[in-house]
Amino acid sequence: MIKTWLGRRSWIAAMLLAIAITVGSLLGLESAHRRMASDYESALQAMSAATELNEVTVRTATIVASQRGYLLTGDGAYLSSYLSAVKRIRALSETIVAYYTRLHDEQALRDFANLIEAFSRHIQAMSGARQAFAQRHMSAGAALARTDRDIDSLEHLQDGFTALYHRELARARLARERGRTDRWLSAVSAIALSLLNVGLLGLLFRRLGKQLRRERRAREALRARQARLDNLVQERTQQLDELATHLQNVSEAEKTKLSRELHDELGAILTACKMDVTWTHRKLRQSDPVLADKLQRALRNLDQGVQIKRRIVEDLRPTVLMNFGLVSALRILAGEAGQQNQWRMTLALPDDDIELDEQTAIVLFRVTQEALTNAAKYAHATEVGVSLVGDAHEVRLEVTDNGVGISSEQVRKPKTHGLLGMRQRVSARGGKIDIRGNAQRAGTTIRITMPRAATAGHETSGV
Repeated sequence: MIKTWLGRRSWIAAMLLAIAITVGSLLGLESAHRRMASDYESALQAMSAATELNEVTVRTATIVASQRGYLLTGDGAYLSSYLSAVKRIRALSETIVAYYTRLHDEQALRDFANLIEAFSRHIQAMSGARQAFAQRHMSAGAALARTDRDIDSLEHLQDGFTALYHRELARARLARERGRTDRWLSAVSAIALSLLNVGLLGLLFRRLGKQLRRERRAREALRARQARLDNLVQERTQQLDELATHLQNVSEAEKTKLSRELHDELGAILTACKMDVTWTHRKLRQSDPVLADKLQRALRNLDQGVQIKRRIVEDLRPTVLMNFGLVSALRILAGEAGQQNQWRMTLALPDDDIELDEQTAIVLFRVTQEALTNAAKYAHATEVGVSLVGDAHEVRLEVTDNGVGISSEQVRKPKTHGLLGMRQRVSARGGKIDIRGNAQRAGTTIRITMPRAATAGHETSGV
């Protein structure tokens, strides 16, 4: 118990740790992906800024060449290139200033602002020399001399723009390096997470396998125990069936013995008494009428005693069954029950008797007797039918009524001793019985199927 509890706690702790590691790894992966996206964006922006700074340097060279070409030739095409380069540099400077402002790179922003401010001064000086030349206030040589000083300064400015350009290239390389590091960390985290998941799945399947094996062993043990219990129940049931069959056979044997004694001994005594009382009644009928009346009453009482003896004997061991067979016994039994209960009887019995062994005939007769008794006591029926058919192998008996019917719960009710008795009688002789209520519980049908002779294992001798 303690071992199981500790194992369960360690498994729960391992699962919680694995969940924590998984969540941490997922958060780390998400953070790394976000940093990679940020680094990638930073690298793109740095490369874009480097490209713009490189273009500023190129445009500065264009300005220098266009200024000299215009002063030497006076061609307006050089002036157009010059003005276009100046306009482009001013547009690029705004973009670069906005970029440094977003980065909060104060140093680069100051350096670039100083370069643009110096660039603007030199451009203004070069524009003044060019206008003086255009207005013939200054010769071309003087304008070139004055411009050369500004051009030399512009070349120094190009070095400053080039330095900023290399700084942005370094910034882009650093962003790419950080992106590669994050990619490496992401790959390692993903591999570690995958290995962890594979390990967890392996442990889970291993635990599930152990659990399934334990459950299979438990099921096998339960099936074995159930099989032992079933065998024990079957053995006890067989013993109870054998005991019940033995008791029924003993009961039938005792009934036979008692009916024989009642018929032979009590019957003989009652008959002898009746003969003596009858003789005495004839002798005293004329001489002593009062005593003759007493003897006449005694004769009537003797007749009632004979009838009671005959009825008891018939109930114990129906002589008509023993002497004339099952068909005649069923016909008489059904006729008497129908007359006594005022039923409309429907009989479907063969004309000739069916040859059966004594025990089988007694079982069918007793079941019919119990079914008719139940129909009279509980069913409140007005119509009752009894049918009997047989072939070379089995005989089938059916008793139906139109009474209140019987439910499946009542059929399975353990205290229904009459139904249990019928089932036991039939099963003891290797037969089958089916008791069920008809549609809408309008009546009950009892069907019995029995072999013509008891099957092996169901033969039970009497006492």
